[in-house]
Amino acid sequence: MRGAVARERLLAALDARVLLVTAPAGYGKTTALAGAATGRPGPVAWLTLDGDDADPLVLAASLSLAVQALPGGARPGDALGAGASPRRVAGLVADVLDDCGALLVLDEAQVLSGSAGTEVLGGLLAPGEGRLALLSRTALDLPELARLEVSGDAARLSAAELAFTPAEIAALFAAQGLTLTGAEVRTAHAVTEGWPIAARFLAQAAAQGRVTLADLADLEGGDAPLGTLFTYLAQEVLGPLDPALRGLLTRSSVFEELIPALLEDALDEPRARTLLETLAGSGTFLTRAGEDTYRAHPLLRAHLRGLLPPAEAREIAARGAAFFERTGRLRRALAAHLLAGNTARAAALLAGRGGAWLAQGRVTLVDRSLARLPRADWTPALHALAGDALRLASRYDEARAEYALADPLERALGEVRLALDTVQPEQAWGPLDMAAALIGGERQAELRRLRAENLLNAGQLAGAVALEPELRGGARYALRSGDLDAALARAHSLADGETGGARAAQNHREGLLLASFLHAARGEVHEAGACARRGLSEGERLESPFVQSLALARLGHAQQAAGDFAAARESYDAALRQAQPVTGRLRVEPLMGLAALAGRAGDGARAQALTAEARGQTGGDSYMAGLLILTSALGLAQGPQAAQAVPGLQEAAALFGACGDAFGQAAAALALFALDAGPAEAAAQAATAYPFLLGRPSLFAPAATRAGRAALLARLGEAQPGARGPLTGAARLLGYPAVPDPADTPGFEVHVQVLGRVAVTREDGRIREWGRAKARDLLALLAVHPAGLPREAAQEALFPDADPGVGERNFRVTLHALGQVLEEGARSGVFVERGDWLRLRPGPELHVDLAAAWAQLGQAAGTPGRLDALLALPPALADVDLEDVAREAERYAAALPEALAAEADVALALARPDRAALAAGRALSLDPAHEPAARALMRAQHALGRGAAAGRVYAALTAALADLGLKPLPDTQALWQALSGARA
Repeated sequence: MRGAVARERLLAALDARVLLVTAPAGYGKTTALAGAATGRPGPVAWLTLDGDDADPLVLAASLSLAVQALPGGARPGDALGAGASPRRVAGLVADVLDDCGALLVLDEAQVLSGSAGTEVLGGLLAPGEGRLALLSRTALDLPELARLEVSGDAARLSAAELAFTPAEIAALFAAQGLTLTGAEVRTAHAVTEGWPIAARFLAQAAAQGRVTLADLADLEGGDAPLGTLFTYLAQEVLGPLDPALRGLLTRSSVFEELIPALLEDALDEPRARTLLETLAGSGTFLTRAGEDTYRAHPLLRAHLRGLLPPAEAREIAARGAAFFERTGRLRRALAAHLLAGNTARAAALLAGRGGAWLAQGRVTLVDRSLARLPRADWTPALHALAGDALRLASRYDEARAEYALADPLERALGEVRLALDTVQPEQAWGPLDMAAALIGGERQAELRRLRAENLLNAGQLAGAVALEPELRGGARYALRSGDLDAALARAHSLADGETGGARAAQNHREGLLLASFLHAARGEVHEAGACARRGLSEGERLESPFVQSLALARLGHAQQAAGDFAAARESYDAALRQAQPVTGRLRVEPLMGLAALAGRAGDGARAQALTAEARGQTGGDSYMAGLLILTSALGLAQGPQAAQAVPGLQEAAALFGACGDAFGQAAAALALFALDAGPAEAAAQAATAYPFLLGRPSLFAPAATRAGRAALLARLGEAQPGARGPLTGAARLLGYPAVPDPADTPGFEVHVQVLGRVAVTREDGRIREWGRAKARDLLALLAVHPAGLPREAAQEALFPDADPGVGERNFRVTLHALGQVLEEGARSGVFVERGDWLRLRPGPELHVDLAAAWAQLGQAAGTPGRLDALLALPPALADVDLEDVAREAERYAAALPEALAAEADVALALARPDRAALAAGRALSLDPAHEPAARALMRAQHALGRGAAAGRVYAALTAALADLGLKPLPDTQALWQALSGARA
């Protein structure tokens, strides 16, 4: 390539198995990868992404097409056609690359940022012989890429690394036959800021004598934007260019991608292939974008199009449109027709193909094409298409206005789909009847499906599946019938590219947000929040208030289930603000959540008002009405006005019964039993079928706390002895091997602290006051003897010098005082076993921080989460003047830094010096003379490039050991010598 500069500093990165190149336009990303591709063994596949590829299904289709020509490349496309998920298709693409050692380049990868498409990329990152390069104008954060970087399998290049250094600019000019002085190199670097495309044009202009660097002295310092410099240099470079090349470059600027056959036809240029190769070989004008395909830099293309007379541009575009139609490139044909001013043909093409493009998720393509078509050329079919595109973008009022200009049948069907999308079945019945009177026999199946979906939305499940049996296999049918396991599995399948049945609109992401709701219902609050936040990010990327509002409501449900009521209220309020300009139906869920919060807070009047407001927006959806009333009633049931919840729970049960939703009926039955207003048998059946309603913090749980649900389970087991076996599932979720007795479930939890200080905290956050100081010491003694100890030993430890009678009396009083602190409001002995042998009785309601600490210390080094848990542990036990406590304190003080040092070694082995430094630094803060920790910290600091810090660690260790009359071990001294020598 003429004028090319060998950039040795980039070669190592270009050899990586996975490469992410991030830089703005003009930084030579495509040129660098094209050059690397030609010099490596094995085939190359190139895919330039566009905005629609953010949709996982569209991305999967694009990937399968990109590798189709490679050996075995038909497999991904075949799998996609058979219904494989997008991530599975990506995995098959990775297999194709691996089998033939190919490189796949994904250009313009920034369109995937923050989208579900990034998850599909995970399927491409499997280890193997295939390689992947991602070229992006903005940062593209991929967790898998970070992991591969640690292992050395991935590399990154940024704009700073791609920018030409002064030395490379000098080499670039030298390749053009020019030798620059130091001042001239500095001028060239200053005016281009190392921007490769500008530097190339500047070098070529200077080589042709069209410009001297002195001419640009007034640009030094950046007074003129680089875009202005680019235009100036382009003019200078284009001037002396061979007329045939200049003409081809200028006239072809009409098209985004250039292929010889197109230019032979549209420009009547038989030498197109030779001229394109010549231009690409110059290293300045064109870059290769695939087999037989070239692209000009967007800035150059924009400049050249500005030089082309409008009439000539339209004529070329018209000939290009004809070529594209003949060769089946209809998307390119549409763009060319619009540029040529062939509005009638563009309208016909858009009307004929627009629906299929929308079905593929290419909403952006349709929307932009419609915007470029004069409204005077719109037909009723195009108004219907515009309504569909606007509806899929959640712009419902605008969609309704476009449907009104369509023909009567499409207007009626559009109104039906609007009602389905917003789940307002009452609004669909009239348009459904109107469509039935107009529709032909060939579309009866379509109408039947729409009617069945509306029946499903109305809560009439039996009627829905009678019309359309296939609905039984969908996620929403599973949800509304109470099969939450199946619903969750199907929701995650939908979320994985929105596949599985009728394709969801590009911006609805129903699967992800449905999964969030189901996780909240099942008490899996972490997963519920994660799905909601991912949905919120997707809604923000798509600029969809519909998705953002629904995601915020689902986030509020997750937060309410987790007990974070303040955060839930903020999420619900934000959801209402987003819903306001979209549709009233979106207000139902945030209002439902706020009603439950008001009930919990004891504001029954506000709870009822919010419920009534929300019910007015349900649009005839009986299932949603039942869900709304149930949630509001559960809030009341868990507040100070619990009796007011009974009528609502009874009404919800009746609504769910009419809909056929077993889960809603179960949740209501369990809550009614909790309020002594429903039969135990129905409650036992509910807890057996849905054990998470008692076992986890479900959004629809009858009690807010784990201890409260445990007490309810014990009560239920006592009321239904024959159900104790089936209720074991709920018991195990709560931490019991079997259904507990009511006497063993006080309804609250107690946290015992002996690390740092001795304290007892109730579940409500109240710190218990000590009646006697000796009760505090007794608690510490029992905490360091988890298996218990003889009563006489405990008495002797607390009252060693007392007469036996006095000691016995004092100990009895102390034991009673401890019981008062731990067990107030519960039966005696629930937390402290008394008698000849004393111990803190283990169980789910009693938590001892020392026991939890020893459990963490006993885990193997490298266990996920262990390091963070160790870092959070207090440094020592409370200062209690008892020999057994002091002995345990010494053991703990030795074990904690030892465990931290072991974690530091694991982190170093995993190439995580930052984590190693955290662990070893914490260990040395506890024991400054801990040599293994010091060695780990020295190695970590050296790996982080902090040689001076490593020296300070060694000096501090030496001083700490000297205070003990010791000196560093030979291993430590040898390590320091090696590190300091390497640094020197």
